[in-house]
Amino acid sequence: MPKLTLYHSIQSPFARKVRIAMAEKSIACDKVLLDNSKGEYRSLEYLRLNPHGRIPTLVVDGIPIYESTAIVEYLEEAFPNPPLLPKGLVERARARMLEETIDGYYMTALRTVLFNAHRLPAPERNPKAAQEARKQIDWHLEWLDHELNGRLFMVGNALSVADIAALCAIEFQKRLEIGIDPKHRNLVTWYERMKARPSARALSE
Repeated sequence: MPKLTLYHSIQSPFARKVRIAMAEKSIACDKVLLDNSKGEYRSLEYLRLNPHGRIPTLVVDGIPIYESTAIVEYLEEAFPNPPLLPKGLVERARARMLEETIDGYYMTALRTVLFNAHRLPAPERNPKAAQEARKQIDWHLEWLDHELNGRLFMVGNALSVADIAALCAIEFQKRLEIGIDPKHRNLVTWYERMKARPSARALSE
């Protein structure tokens, strides 16, 4: 078994994505919690592992792997059971497609609201950008609700990386005090099922 050390923070959606994947696969690892308020992700020690200063980083037998998608792909290949990708080629591609779209466009809209409605000093905020980002968030919720029509999971018959990415994005969204519109019944029901899974504890651990 490789020696695994995960450098992470509790609320980072991408760290959560890795922790949930590890929980689903029952993978044990050492954890190093980085304090964002102290800028520990910019420390020289951490930058030696991840020169981009992003969270998370998984160190495998002394070798760092960063970017959550690359980490989860490593975990999928090193610990294949239970799988987090469907067997069929098209379904595997669709799971990756949803994951990339969520981590990209959806997360970009969420970060835009975070900075322009919460984090930046008031004079530096761009209300128009935040408003447009909220429209993008609404669009993505509608899209995910449609993807879940007639399904228990985002793709195929079992949980995949697409479900994990979506859960982490929606948890980030909740921090921004943006809920799921009850009209998105498929998404609401799916979210409740996801939160009931034992691996959901990894959102805060």
